[in-house]
Amino acid sequence: MNKWIKITRPVNGFMGFFSIYIVGFIAVNLHIAEFIIPLTLGAISVFLVTAGGNIINDISDVETDKYNHPDRPLPSGTITKKAAYYLAISFFIIAFIVSTFISLFISLVVVIAELLLVSYEFKTKKIGLPGNLTVSLLIGMIFLYGGFITGTISKMLLLFLLAFFSNMSREIMKDIEDINGDVDRVTFPKKYGIGKAKIVSAIFVVITISVSVLPYYFHVLSIYYLYAVVLDDLLFAITIWYLKANISRGEKVSKVAMIYGMVCFLIGGI
Repeated sequence: MNKWIKITRPVNGFMGFFSIYIVGFIAVNLHIAEFIIPLTLGAISVFLVTAGGNIINDISDVETDKYNHPDRPLPSGTITKKAAYYLAISFFIIAFIVSTFISLFISLVVVIAELLLVSYEFKTKKIGLPGNLTVSLLIGMIFLYGGFITGTISKMLLLFLLAFFSNMSREIMKDIEDINGDVDRVTFPKKYGIGKAKIVSAIFVVITISVSVLPYYFHVLSIYYLYAVVLDDLLFAITIWYLKANISRGEKVSKVAMIYGMVCFLIGGI
């Protein structure tokens, strides 16, 4: 793969790109064709912000990647740190420009996402819970972004909260799993202990399950969502058991539950 493409990690970018169309369908269903141009512009901006964020991640992790991922463009020396900075800034600027064609307010959302990404890579990811909060905000913001584009922000707010709470649980699980390898980070389990971290992770799972019925209750999603989300709630509940039995397995089950959660949203959008 070309080094300039490789450093952007395009798979992640395209996942973000297509997620905007998924959110658009959830928001307006069959009326999505009416929003196809702003959704496409939004999808492009998400791809560019994601690519820029991936480059910033490689810049901040360049020293550890010399051991963990020596084949990546920065640690291998095929791309200089300075060139990577210029590329990331270019992606961020183009994303902002593209988003202004939707609206100035939408471009403000893009700037906020970019600032969160930069703050995470150079500050919050090293200090535990603030880093977890930042990542979870960015995951949930995809729903807010789609909501702003389609004018359905009140509808997307509950889905944002579900994505936020479920990802918070998984982020803490990942920190527990990586506690021995995170030598340069003061994560929540490192600071307060694995036992307390498991309790906090479980609390976020319970919150996720508790609010999972609200999109149906408030008529955001259809009865089909309610049928589908029962299985998703069961998957999340299983992660609580895995917190004690096998944290690595629990983190994987949580990831599956989050992916299936998006499927539930799609089903409920019909």
